Amino acid sequence: MGSTAKQRTVRLSAPQEYVAAIPHLLGFYPRDSLVLTTLHGGPEVSRLGLTARVDLPGPLRRHELVRELVEGPISHDAPDGVMGAVVGSGSREEVAPACPRPSAPHPETPDPPPHSELVETLRQVLREAGIPLVRALWTPEVRPDGVWRCYDEQWEGMTPDPGSSPLAAELAVAGAVTFSSRQELAATLTPESSEIRSRWSAKLNLLQDEAEPHRGEAATCAADTEAVFGAIRRTARGRPLTEEDLLRVLVALSDYRVRDLAMGAALTPWSRAAEQLWFTLVRKAPEPEVADVAALLAFSAYLRGDGALASVALERVENTRPAHRLGELLRRALDSGISPRELAVVVRDTAADARMMIEQEET
Repeated sequence: MGSTAKQRTVRLSAPQEYVAAIPHLLGFYPRDSLVLTTLHGGPEVSRLGLTARVDLPGPLRRHELVRELVEGPISHDAPDGVMGAVVGSGSREEVAPACPRPSAPHPETPDPPPHSELVETLRQVLREAGIPLVRALWTPEVRPDGVWRCYDEQWEGMTPDPGSSPLAAELAVAGAVTFSSRQELAATLTPESSEIRSRWSAKLNLLQDEAEPHRGEAATCAADTEAVFGAIRRTARGRPLTEEDLLRVLVALSDYRVRDLAMGAALTPWSRAAEQLWFTLVRKAPEPEVADVAALLAFSAYLRGDGALASVALERVENTRPAHRLGELLRRALDSGISPRELAVVVRDTAADARMMIEQEET
């Protein structure tokens, strides 16, 4: 599940505007997906809460998946309503042809859009939770001039260019990137060559062996902390880091206290530099060391509202070290819909506890 809890005030004047906004709410263009966005406020001007996406489920998994969504992140956000969209075609017989007139009602009752059973299940589970489904839409693909249809009313239309939407312009100014697919987003974290990772693994083994006898000593902990935050400061100033600098950071982060303290960098003015450092290390670090920096990247991305990147980074953690403590914590946060603001409190407390343990070592 991918989600983002950043709220924006937007005017929901037409269904096609929501369809065009979906890629920018998620960070990528979805395919074969159920997308839900929580709404807060009145019907004319609403704040968008979290946007959650899951793969379209099969009939046997439909009710279970919808209930997990509604009872987890959707209910946790306490919305006044939910807007949803199904992206993906059904069978060849189910897909409706493009309509001749945008935003025009059907002259006669047509067959329902594909996946109507899924939407009816969603409507029922939301009703049980006391949350109205404000509108449910279907589109085979989010693209300019793509057809959309409404499950609730006999309306259909053409989608405006998502790249020219007001939300796209807002995100472009903020420096955000919308990827053509989730696969393209995941590819940004593709590991570098196996040759590089093998070389790094051998060097890390030697460095870890050298550090192990001094693990837990106050001087070592202080040096490890400075190695990490010194690298963050140099990144913020645009000064390049050598391979030895990056390897030193990985060794330092193997101390969970230093790693937990580094997690707090996401709450400082150096947050973007720290995330840039974690991003670099996720691509270069071998297993199992990559799990620590992938978890830091996931936390940083989620705290600034980029649930898509957080989800992709978290998958790297889970594929490498399924029982990783920070990975498990973030997975619970994503699945339950904990907001970045709430998670920031956890991060702040965790970093404070780590600092206290480090200071106790020094006394």
